[in-house]
Amino acid sequence: MPGLMPEKPETEVQIYTDGGCDPNPGPGGWAAIVRHQEREWVLTGNEAATTNNRMELMAAAAALAVLDGLLGRCRVDLYTDSQYVRQGLTEWLPGWVERGWMTSSREPVRNQDLWRALDRLSQAHDVTWHWLKGHAGHPDNERADRLATEARQSRVQAMRARARAVKPSSAARADVQVCIKVSALGAEGWAGWGAVLRSGDAVREMSGSVSNATGNAVLIRAATEVLRALTRSCRVVIYSDASYLIQGASSWAPVWRARGWHTKDGKAVANRSEWEALLAATQVHQVTWAMAADGAPEEDLVRAGELASLALQSLSS
Repeated sequence: MPGLMPEKPETEVQIYTDGGCDPNPGPGGWAAIVRHQEREWVLTGNEAATTNNRMELMAAAAALAVLDGLLGRCRVDLYTDSQYVRQGLTEWLPGWVERGWMTSSREPVRNQDLWRALDRLSQAHDVTWHWLKGHAGHPDNERADRLATEARQSRVQAMRARARAVKPSSAARADVQVCIKVSALGAEGWAGWGAVLRSGDAVREMSGSVSNATGNAVLIRAATEVLRALTRSCRVVIYSDASYLIQGASSWAPVWRARGWHTKDGKAVANRSEWEALLAATQVHQVTWAMAADGAPEEDLVRAGELASLALQSLSS
């Protein structure tokens, strides 16, 4: 119509994203390259315990989120080497929304938090989702891959540095050393636990008993009770001769949490509520998990076993 200014065309943006873990699940990194005319922004990030899919989603979400503050509404060509991301946004998402974020098999959509964010962000722009074959020589895809790898490696190096700083071999620097033992009667579902806490010359003993619970569940509860009993934030070394507790707390549980509390086979993790409580309790302290053979005070370990047996006897008598 004469006299009206022509409508301003949308800003055109190209985005290249990548993300991944090694191992998967495990430490991960993501990267996004945002390009508008001659300007470019590079975004990266990492997480200690995550999955390949979450890192791919995070890269796309972060890139779209930054556009609002930089350029406003845009016409976006977003390039990813993840079919999971592209198909999710172009094919699966409408069905998930219609079913209340349930899959066609009536299971909750995994990574729902990031899918919801991407659903909202993609509606704020005019986004075309493109798939690029990974490691096929496309310069921007290869660059995004390198940036994501560097972000992941940065997190791994930080984790290793922290682990070296709190190795059990330097237990003398710990504020508290803890030895935990459990005694269980599997058939009856009864278990007792004992713990010896040592801080310098001060020693504290703790114990408890639980019915209708497995020995593994009681192990986790015992560690949680010990950490909750500490009245200030501490450096803590927890020793046990049960690899289920030591490996679970130090390696498995963070990965299970990132995977939505499912094993790598897709099964529900046993003792989920106990693991969640333990992970929450560890947030207050700097905790190192160590097998008893790696330097636990022998007398404390023996005494913890005695306390566990006495607790069990009191329950079954």
